[in-house]
Amino acid sequence: MTKRETARDRILTAAEAIVVGKGVSSLTFDEVAEQTGLSKGGILYHFASKDALVRAMVERFVFRFETGLSGLETEDEDPHGRYTRAYVRATLGEATSTGDQYDRLGASITAALSNFPDLLEIVRQQNIRCQAAVENDGLDPVEATITRLAVEGMWLAEVFNVMHLDPEMKRAVTARLLERTHAPPSPK
Repeated sequence: MTKRETARDRILTAAEAIVVGKGVSSLTFDEVAEQTGLSKGGILYHFASKDALVRAMVERFVFRFETGLSGLETEDEDPHGRYTRAYVRATLGEATSTGDQYDRLGASITAALSNFPDLLEIVRQQNIRCQAAVENDGLDPVEATITRLAVEGMWLAEVFNVMHLDPEMKRAVTARLLERTHAPPSPK
């Protein structure tokens, strides 16, 4: 990794910690400079504006999810429903690139998207890619989509602290969703 990449990663990591801990409205170059030990000019060298920094955070968030999902997908030996199973597992934090900190960052970024509507397109494009992959995963596309929407709903309810399932119920729901991904494909 080059010095420039290292500084950029340090900046993004500090920005993520600020957003998770204090919210996107507290994200300032002064705060990032304080956390990274870099000068404000050093931060501006990598990110010309707060919008550019938030954009890079959203892009890195999407990249981490897709990387984690891909890793889980390649571990699965059953090609039938492989992507959908990986999607369920990645969404619920089983990928090395996802988990509790990732979920808190996801909640913060999702909330921040209302302040940065142009960044919604990054997330929208990710969702288009994911939906296409779910629909072409060898499962009944409707069943696969129901599974995807169910896990998305569970994730959103938890990260926005609207509802937390009892751990036993969450395991049972997750097992049932994964079980659905082993169903034989329906005739087209």
